[in-house]
Formats: sequence, structure tokens, C-alpha cells
Amino acid sequence: MNEADTPNESTVGRHLRRWFAIALVVIVVWMVWQILRPMRMPIAWAAVLGFLLYPLQQTLTRRLHGRRSAAAGIITGLTPLAIIAPLALIGLAFAQQVAALAANLQQNPDLFNLAGWLDPQQHPRIARMGQWAAMRMDMSIPEMQQYVQDGAQALAGKLARSSGSLFLSTAGAVLRFFLMLFILFFVLRDGSIWFARLMSLLPLMPTRREALISRLGKVMRAVVYGCGLTALVQGTLVTIGFAITGLSGPIVFGVLACVMALLPFGGAAVIWVPGVLYLFAVGKIGWAIFLLAWGGVVSVSDNFIRPVIISRYTPVPTLLVFLGVIGGVAAFGPIGFILGPVILVLATELLRFAEGTLGRSR
Repeated sequence: MNEADTPNESTVGRHLRRWFAIALVVIVVWMVWQILRPMRMPIAWAAVLGFLLYPLQQTLTRRLHGRRSAAAGIITGLTPLAIIAPLALIGLAFAQQVAALAANLQQNPDLFNLAGWLDPQQHPRIARMGQWAAMRMDMSIPEMQQYVQDGAQALAGKLARSSGSLFLSTAGAVLRFFLMLFILFFVLRDGSIWFARLMSLLPLMPTRREALISRLGKVMRAVVYGCGLTALVQGTLVTIGFAITGLSGPIVFGVLACVMALLPFGGAAVIWVPGVLYLFAVGKIGWAIFLLAWGGVVSVSDNFIRPVIISRYTPVPTLLVFLGVIGGVAAFGPIGFILGPVILVLATELLRFAEGTLGRSR
């Protein structure tokens, strides 16, 4: 009887040890996550920058005769000059212009006087458009005026509060930035070793694993350089156009245009088209025509810059970029602009590899 029970007991013991090991791994992973969670954004940015700067790290390491620490130190030391200085200048100008716009909106109630804008004597085109909108929306002119005024005043209040919070969060942002730099040094120096060990855990053949890594690298560079640089160019052009035409807050609207340019629909036109309409409304016809032509160049540039840059790396499906950017930013914050599309492409490629594996096994 004891001899018959021995195999069962050994099997139960193996199952218990297996589940104990799984539980232990889950607990350890959870504890590691709890430790790293407060630093997840600096770690994520350091990983992304380390990946993008890795070719430079390799080149500099060769020129320094294999001294990886020295190469990583040089790149890490130069990173603040390339990133923090431009961002600091843009951030200060953005905060100042947001505060100025908020003050202008709150101190000029006539700007929200819809009856004045809909006066046929002063603005006949806008008056006809307002009458058409009132009929479609089944609203009277006073109701529309109150709706617009309440919404604009609420927006002005939010802008004023956000401009103050920008200054309050500066210290925390600076601390996170220097924490990211500290992590970036080790990512540049040892990141390739860590990444190779991590990729070795994927249940794929070495050739397929290398193909997947290459594909993800190309996707990340295509998203960052193709979408990111295109958005920066369009935001810069909108800033220049608004500054030339004398519109308020050119940097604010340029930053907004840069963000909108990341989306596959609407784009920077969502920002510059209202500027054109405003110039037409206030009678600056010449400047309105100029901004219309300038904005057309801005929007058309997307069809030239993005394909040229992305074609150097790999085509990225528009749907994955759209879903990745929207969902990634909602889930991870600004870093989601990069992580979102990369994660979706990773899932797509793993599914493709799984389909290929199953197809060969049949």
C-alpha cells in the first residue's frame, strides 16, 4: 500500500513545489513593481532614449577603444543640453502666453459678445453663418451667446489655473529628468546586455527573435522620427504663421498644433483654420489669405515629410499608429505616444509569428 502511494505522493509534491515557485515568482514580480512604480516614467523615458541613442553609443565606444562607461558618460552629459534647454525655453514661453491669453479672455467680455459678432452691419458673413447654425441647432441667438460666453469663461479659468500649475510642477519635473539621466547612463552602458537576456526569454527561434527585435526597432524609429519630427515641423510652422499675422499666443497654438499633428485626421488644421476664420471676421483679409496659404503648406507638408522619413525604416499601419497614440497616451501619459504603437506592433508581430509556427506544424 505504501509502495502504491509513493508515486502519487511524489507527483503531489512536484505539483506543490511548482505552484509554490509560481506563487513566489508572482510575489517577487509584484514587489519589484511596487518598488519601481513611482519611477516608471523616468525608467520608460530612459529606456526609449537609450534605444534611440544606442547607435551613437556604439560609435563612440569604438572610438574610445571599447570604454563603454566613458561613452555613456559623454552622451548622458550632453543630453541635458540637447533636451532640457530647448524644453525649458519653450515651457516658460508657453506658460507666459497661456497666462496672457487667460487674462485677455477674462478682461475682454466684448470678445464673447455674440450679438456683436452676429450683427449684419459689422460682420455680414458671420451673421449669415450664425443664423444658419441657430436654425440647425434650434437655439435662439441669446441662448447661443450665453452658451459661448459660459464656455469661454470656463476655458479661461482652466487656462489660468493650468498656467499656475505649470510653475508648481517644475521642481518635480526637474527631479524626474535628472533621475532619468541617472538611469540613462546605465541603460546606455549595459542596456544591450539586459535587452539580450530579456529577449532570450521569448519562446521563439533565434532567427525569428532577431527578426522581431529588428522589426520593433524599425517601428520605434519610424514612429519617433516620422510622426514626431513631422509634428515638430508643423508646430513650428504654425507658430511662425501665427506670429507673422499678429495672432496672440503663437507658441501656445504651435504646441497645440504639434500635438494635433500626431493624429491621423484633422492634424494641425484644427488649430490654424480657426485662426484664418478669426482674421476674416475682424476684417484682416490680407492676413487671413496669407495664413490660409501658409496653413495649406503646413498641412500638405505632412504628405511629404512623414512618408520620406518612415520609408527609411519600415511602413507602419495608420490604424496601429492612431490606436497606439490615442490609447497609449491615455494609458501611459506622454510616453504612450511611443509605447502605444510599439506595443500594438509587438502584439501583431507575435500573432504573425504564432500563425507561421502553427502553419508549419500542420
